[in-house]
Amino acid sequence: MRRTLRSLLAATVIGLAAAPAASAAEPPNQNDPCSSNARNTCGTTGVGDYKTYKFGPRWFGDYRGAIPGVTGASFCIDLRFWYPAKSYGYEKRSLSAGLKNRDGDTVTVGNLRRMAYALWSDGRTQSKTSQGAVMLYVHRLMGDGAPGEIDPKAVSPAVAAAFTRITREATKYAGPYKLDLKAPDKLVAGKADKLTARVLAASGAAVPGVTLKLSGSGADGLAKTANTGSGGSVDIPVTADDAAGGLKVTVTTEDLPSTLPVMYVPTKGPAARSGQRLVVPDSQTLTARAAVTVQAQPTVRTQVSSATLEPGDAVSDTVIVEGLQGRTATVNAMLYGPFPSVDKIVCTTPPVWTGTVTATGDGSYVTEPVVLTQPGYYTYRESLVATDTVAGVETACAEASETTVVRGRPAIRTQISAAETKPGAQITDTAVVSGLGTLSAPVQVELWGPYDALADMTCTGTPVHTSTFTANGDGSYVTEPVTLPRAGYYTYREAILETPAYAGVQTECGEATETTFAKAAPAVTTVVSSAVVKPGASIFDRVKVTGAGQTPLKIEVDLYGPFASRAAMRCTGTPLSRTTLETPGDGTFSSAKVKVANAGFYTYRERIKGTALITATQTECGEEAETSLAAPLILTGRGDRTTGHGGLPARKAQTASAVTPTRVSVARLGVSAPVAAVDIDMATGALDVPKNIQRVGWWRDGAAPGSTAGTVLLAGHVDSARDGGGAFYALKGARPGDVVKVTSDDGRTRSYRVTSRKSVRKNALPASIFTRKGPKRLVLVTCGGPFLQDVGHYRDNVIVTARPV
Repeated sequence: MRRTLRSLLAATVIGLAAAPAASAAEPPNQNDPCSSNARNTCGTTGVGDYKTYKFGPRWFGDYRGAIPGVTGASFCIDLRFWYPAKSYGYEKRSLSAGLKNRDGDTVTVGNLRRMAYALWSDGRTQSKTSQGAVMLYVHRLMGDGAPGEIDPKAVSPAVAAAFTRITREATKYAGPYKLDLKAPDKLVAGKADKLTARVLAASGAAVPGVTLKLSGSGADGLAKTANTGSGGSVDIPVTADDAAGGLKVTVTTEDLPSTLPVMYVPTKGPAARSGQRLVVPDSQTLTARAAVTVQAQPTVRTQVSSATLEPGDAVSDTVIVEGLQGRTATVNAMLYGPFPSVDKIVCTTPPVWTGTVTATGDGSYVTEPVVLTQPGYYTYRESLVATDTVAGVETACAEASETTVVRGRPAIRTQISAAETKPGAQITDTAVVSGLGTLSAPVQVELWGPYDALADMTCTGTPVHTSTFTANGDGSYVTEPVTLPRAGYYTYREAILETPAYAGVQTECGEATETTFAKAAPAVTTVVSSAVVKPGASIFDRVKVTGAGQTPLKIEVDLYGPFASRAAMRCTGTPLSRTTLETPGDGTFSSAKVKVANAGFYTYRERIKGTALITATQTECGEEAETSLAAPLILTGRGDRTTGHGGLPARKAQTASAVTPTRVSVARLGVSAPVAAVDIDMATGALDVPKNIQRVGWWRDGAAPGSTAGTVLLAGHVDSARDGGGAFYALKGARPGDVVKVTSDDGRTRSYRVTSRKSVRKNALPASIFTRKGPKRLVLVTCGGPFLQDVGHYRDNVIVTARPV
C-alpha cells in the first residue's frame, strides 16, 4: 500500500518521475501542497528552468519570496522535499554546530565553506545557467542525491561547464579569508614606495579581482581603491609625507563570500518536517591596518673651498643640510685622492682624510681644513648617517662642486738614446718628468733636424718628427723610436702645455743631452752593365749605395782602360772617362754610358769625397764586378799579323791553385802542339797568338784546366804563307765525339769530348767564349773558310767546343 502511495505521489516530489534509490531520504509527508505535475504551484520558483531527465521532471534553479525579508535567491538543500512556500514560517538557523543532510550524514565544514563561496559568487545572478549550476553544486556538497541524480550534463552543456568552473573556483577560493597587508618597516618622506595587499583563501590561494577601499593619513596622493587583479595581489603606491605622525593606512575589502552559508528552515505544520531547508548567499568584509614610521629625508649639498690649490694649501668642504625637520644627524666627510685626472676619480679607494660633522638641524657646516702637498685631483664625499627617524643620504662621487686640483709644477729632464749614430738608425729620448705628482699630462715631443752644424740648430719651422705620450704622473718615459732619414745634427725638444691642473714647461733647443749626430758612412758596390762587349759598344756601371739614408751624395765615376789583361789594370793617371753621379741617398743608380772603341779590359772605380757629414769611401781598382772586356779578334791564318809575344813565361791568371796548360792534342786529327799563355795584342785588337804557328795560345784571363766554371780558350794558327800548315790546320775536320786532351803544369792530362764545330765570320766571333763563368768547357779557335785574296786573310773563324769527359 505504501509503495502504491509513493507511486501516486511521485509527481509531487521535486524531480521524481520514478522511485528514488532506497538510500535517498524522502519527506515523511509526501503530499506536497505546492506540487502539481512536479511543478511549483506556490509561486516561489525564481531564476531557473524545468528539465526532464531519467529521474523525471525537476526544477534547476533558485527560489525567491519564500523567506520573509529575503528578496534574493535561495537554494534548497533537501532533494525530494516539499517546494518552499511563504506560509511555512522560515526562520534562520546557525550552522556553527554543523549540518547534516536528510539521510543523517554530516556535511563537512569544507563543503559548507565551498557552498558559501558558490552561493555568493555565482548564486545571485539572473542567469538560468548559473543558477542551475549552483543548485546542482549545492546538492553535490550536501550528498543527498541518488547515484546519477546530480548530473549537470543532463541539463545542458552550458550548465555542465558552469558547474565545472564553480567546483574549481570554490575549491580554490572558499573562505575563511585573510587580508594580508604588507608594508615596509620604514618609509622615507617624499620617497615613493608601496604597500602590498592580497586576500588569501583557506587554500592559501590569493583571490583575484577583489576591490579594496583605502583610507589613511600621512601619505601624499593615496588612492581610494585598488584591485587585486588577475594575480590576486596589488601593489599600492604610497609616498609618505609626514615624518612626525608617520603613515597610517586602512584597507577594507569589498563584500566577500561568507565563511558559512546562511540557512533557513520551515517551522510551521507538516512543512517543519517535510519542507525543504533553504540556504541564501551571504557576505563579509575584512579590514587590515598598517602604521609605518616615516623617516625625514634630508638633502645634502656641498661646496669645496677652492677649485684649484697650490701644494701646501689647505682645503675644506661646506656641507649644506636641508630637510631634517628639526632632527639631529651625523655627517661623515671623506676626501679621496690624489687622482691623475677627473675621469680617473673613484671613491672606492681608502680616503686620504676622514672627518665628522654634527648637523643639529638644517644649515651649513664646514669640515676641518686639510693641508694637501701632493699634486693631483681630490674630491669630497659626504654621507649622512641613517637613524630611525632620519633617512641616510650620500653625495655622488666626483661632483664638480666637491672636486679640487692641487696644481702640478712639472719639470722635464731628457737623455737621447745615442750621441752619435748614422742615417737609417733609430733613436729615442728618455724624458724624466717630475713635479706632476699623480697628475696625467700629455707630453709633446719634437725632433728637429737635420742641421749641418750645431750652431745651426734653431728648432724653428717644421720638425722632422712629432709625437705625444702621456705622462701618468712623475716618472721616466721613453719616446717612440724615430728613424733618422739623413746625415746631420738632430735635437729633441719636449713640452707640457699649461692647463688648470698644471703649469706649462718646455725644454731648451739644442741641449747636449738631447742632441745626436748622424754621420753617413756610405758603402758603394757596383756591377758593370756587361762583362763582355764588342769594341765600339757602350758600357755603364750600376751603382748601389747603402748607409747614406736620404743624404744627397756626389759620386765620382772613373773608367780606366783599355788593358791587355786583368793583371795589367791600373787606376792611376788620367781615366778614359770621368763623370759625376748625383744621388738622393741610398738606392741603385746607373752611371753615364761610355763608348769603348778598342779591344781590351776596362774597369770602373767610384769615389765619394768626405765631408763633415759624410765619411769618404772609394771602391777597389780592377774588381771583377766592375770590369768589362771589349772582346778581341782571333787572327790565326796566312796574312794575319800580331806582335807574336805569346810564348813568354806564363803568369798565373787566376788563383794560386790555378794551373797553366802546356800541350793540347787531338789524336784522330793528328793534332799535338805546345801551349803558351797569351794576352790581348793592343796594337791589333786581337788575341796575341804565338808567332810560331806550331804553338797554341791559351788566353790566360779565361778559365784554366780544372777550373770549376768557365771556358778554357785555346787559339792556334791554321797555316802561314811561308811555313805551311799550323798547329790547328786539321781542326776544320773535328767532329762530335773526338777526344781532346790538355796537359797542364800540374802534371795532369784532362780529356774533353767534342760536342760541336762551327764556322762564323770573324767579326761575329761569340763574346761568350771570353768568360770565366758558366758551364765548364774547352773552346778551340782557328781561322777557316775561304781565303780572301783582296784582304789577304781567311774570312771565318772555326770554333770547336768540347765538354770535360
